[in-house]
Amino acid sequence: MTELSYPGFHHACRLQVRWADLDALGHVNNATYLTYLEQARIEFFHSLALWDGKPDKLGLIMARAVVDYKLPLNAEDDVTIYTRVARLGGKSFDTEQHVVCQRGGEFAVAAVAIITIVVYDYPAGQSAAIPDAWRASLQSHWVGEA
Repeated sequence: MTELSYPGFHHACRLQVRWADLDALGHVNNATYLTYLEQARIEFFHSLALWDGKPDKLGLIMARAVVDYKLPLNAEDDVTIYTRVARLGGKSFDTEQHVVCQRGGEFAVAAVAIITIVVYDYPAGQSAAIPDAWRASLQSHWVGEA
């Protein structure tokens, strides 16, 4: 699968299914999808130079996760998570993520997620406005209108 050829997305994170990810039926456990999505978001945020993960300044926290599971993933699957910005607000934004594998030479969507991320001022202990530099970076991967 060519990582960046998935329509409408410019960021891809490739992951390999581990045996520990599987449930008793040999499928990736549904909770593991959230770990996959988190890893892809961290790589996405790093690619945009948003946050270094240190809680001594502005950071990012997940406020909400909605996942639609479409098909099971198996140990043999090579998984790519595609990420883009679906909504930009004043203090929060949504990422849209597709968990994709390849079956029979075609893309197969295993899950679609909308994750709400809040900008958080760790020293003040409260949400904060999205900084202008972050907003500009996020807009480069936004599916909406600037």
